[in-house]
Amino acid sequence: MIIRDILEHNARIHPNKIALCAKKEEVTYLELRNRVLRRAAALQNLGITLGDRVAILANNTIEFVELFFATAHLGASIVQLHPSFVSREMNTIIQNAGVRGLIYEESLSDKIEEIRPSLADIPGVLCMNDPRMIASEVEADQIKNLPRFDDRTIAFIAYTSGPTGRLRGAMLSNRNLMTASVYSAMELGFSRKDVFLSCATLPYLGGLGRLLRFFHVGATVILQKEFDPVELLRTIERRSVTHAVLTPSMMARILDTPDARHFNLATLRMVLYGGAWISVDLMRRAISFFRCSLVQSYAHVETTGILTFLHEEDHSMNEGAPYMKKLMSVGKEALGLEVRVVDEDGNEVPAGMVGEVAARGMSIFEGYLHDPEATAKVLRDNWFYSGDLAAVDEDGYIHIVDRKHDSLLVESVNVSLKEVESIVAEHPAVKEAAVVGRPDFTMGEVPVAVVVLKDGFEENPEDILEHCRRNMAPFKVPRSVEFLSAFPKNAQGKVTKATIRDRITSRNR
Repeated sequence: MIIRDILEHNARIHPNKIALCAKKEEVTYLELRNRVLRRAAALQNLGITLGDRVAILANNTIEFVELFFATAHLGASIVQLHPSFVSREMNTIIQNAGVRGLIYEESLSDKIEEIRPSLADIPGVLCMNDPRMIASEVEADQIKNLPRFDDRTIAFIAYTSGPTGRLRGAMLSNRNLMTASVYSAMELGFSRKDVFLSCATLPYLGGLGRLLRFFHVGATVILQKEFDPVELLRTIERRSVTHAVLTPSMMARILDTPDARHFNLATLRMVLYGGAWISVDLMRRAISFFRCSLVQSYAHVETTGILTFLHEEDHSMNEGAPYMKKLMSVGKEALGLEVRVVDEDGNEVPAGMVGEVAARGMSIFEGYLHDPEATAKVLRDNWFYSGDLAAVDEDGYIHIVDRKHDSLLVESVNVSLKEVESIVAEHPAVKEAAVVGRPDFTMGEVPVAVVVLKDGFEENPEDILEHCRRNMAPFKVPRSVEFLSAFPKNAQGKVTKATIRDRITSRNR
């Protein structure tokens, strides 16, 4: 199957079922399919064809979903642009991807104007509300039955920071996305009766990937443009929501909402969460409050958002072993994948020993765009090497203990510390810069900048942070700046980040 088959199937089987809701707008599967065809015809009129790449800058809207499926219908691919990206990040992605179209939400037009001079070579740069972005029904009829293409055709390119700090585009094919959708829906028991509340940002795989899983079974998806705890609880009650996806910080904000317990959440059957470390106290409070299944997922963009699950039966209020031990793990391998913890030679390590998480299966990505060298480093003999260090306990549960690469997860998004360091180092007062992760109760972990100043400059943390805000997305900006007279270094002159991290952690206890 390819992605366009999802809507075709649902439009035939239950055409009048609500597919998407956003604010007061509702769209059935048949209406969505027809709108997607008109969008696809419009893209074709712009010259978009099989193998092309289209960047979309939008929030969680029905129009974004239409454009994703329209692009996939033509055998082209969506390039991820997030509304929080600053100009330098968007320019890097657009140039690397070589996009032939850029479609944007009207409310984000100011971001497009900031980079307009660099878009001269892109044939189609249009607002999604432009009349040219909706073709006629006659034109839509002409592309209903386009020739089928191979399921290895790329459908989504998600940019993620690599070990060097340079953004690289992970290419996800129709097969990757469909495989992850099918197996996740099977393992978690999704059905067409479900109502899914999507709070995760659609331009990220965590949002789009989960939407596809529920669409695969013909469920209803409700889009929340931006997270608001009261509005989320109100929507669950009014819309009889059965499933929701939350980050640990979202959980914390809900639990801290004064009137949270006044809402009726009886229809809620499952809360999916993941992407960041979660404290035992927060987990205990969440289990008590939601009173439904909680399922944790652990994954990478390169695995199409699926690697392991920690299921309902592994979430317990029992504070004794083995339940607490399970809660501190990321669960076991997901359906459709082989997940192993291996040594440097690719051999599986014994229980209790630390190795690297590796996985293989049809949801493993196709490689990095224009970067065969980086691809070869992580894809070896059909296995994806994640860079995460872990140990497997005697019951088969995987426990993440560290990362081989200099990165951390902030609100489920991978952040390269080297990328942040390079921007901090651009500040005229900074002689040396290091960025480390600091544990955070709600976010999992957050970046902290540590700098050595050049002679003659005074400590001014706010000036450095403002420099960062101008040059990187908000989730990457360090939460604070610490100053040292000199960095601790080893005999080879390399900065010992572990020592710096320990200092920062001890200061904030």
